[in-house]
Amino acid sequence: MHKKSLRWLLPLLLLVWSAQAQQLPAAPKPAPAPQRLASPKKPIRRATVRSKSAKPTPKPVAAKLERAVVLSVSDTVRRRFIVPQVQMANATVAARINLGLADAALGEDLDDVPTPLTALAAIAQAHVEYETGKSGFTESRYEVLYNDHNLLSVECVSEYQGAYPSTVRRHATFDLRTGYLLEVRNLVADTAALRQRWQQSINRRVTEHLRTLPNEFPQLTTDSVLLADVKQRLYWNDSLKAVELLPEEPRFYDFALTPFGLMLYYDFGFPHVIQALQPELNYQFNYADIKQWLKPKGPLDF
Repeated sequence: MHKKSLRWLLPLLLLVWSAQAQQLPAAPKPAPAPQRLASPKKPIRRATVRSKSAKPTPKPVAAKLERAVVLSVSDTVRRRFIVPQVQMANATVAARINLGLADAALGEDLDDVPTPLTALAAIAQAHVEYETGKSGFTESRYEVLYNDHNLLSVECVSEYQGAYPSTVRRHATFDLRTGYLLEVRNLVADTAALRQRWQQSINRRVTEHLRTLPNEFPQLTTDSVLLADVKQRLYWNDSLKAVELLPEEPRFYDFALTPFGLMLYYDFGFPHVIQALQPELNYQFNYADIKQWLKPKGPLDF
């Protein structure tokens, strides 16, 4: 073919090829891959990123609070002598408490103390001494003052007959987790501060008692000897108008727990013939008032 013919034929062929290329359909796009659905039984779990040094915070475990089941043990006929005893899940702890309760209820009232000092043995011995008239001990009973927060506090009452009938009250407080008898120093860290507060309470009570005593017992206005004897027994200083106790007095010999506070007892030791002239023996200190003096993590730290 002639070279001139190729010059005009080549552009024509390019135009025809371009038109055909525009009429061809576009190549189909590949279909997207189907998404995988999570199983409804196993929900998708999102991974959490934790620091290597971070540790999960343990959940606090509430301490179990013990209470005792208190039963009355006595002779089945007369019920003259009644002793408290406890039932608890821990038999060893219960046995330790029951020995302490038998001692508090009857141990100090018997002339001949049986060994071991169980409730039944103590009651039997009390009846023997009562029937033979060996002592003036005629009756015993008790009252539960507190039974909660791992603590049991009991008041034991003994009655005596004789020339001057009298009543003796003793108190025993136990840790229900161990079964051991507690003392004030097991509950209070700053016993010096508590004793000072107690001395102030005694002074206020005696001051008020001496002020009102002549109204209740008019004979004191004329019997100066009796009034002087009462003041002496109360350690009263007329010049200071205050009670003079030794620095280590009063001692924490007898105490109890109640739902309201710590109860301390101070007996001035008046003889039976003038015992009515003695002020009340019990002094209650609310838990909120003595919180700062309690033993940290002690039995009363609740």
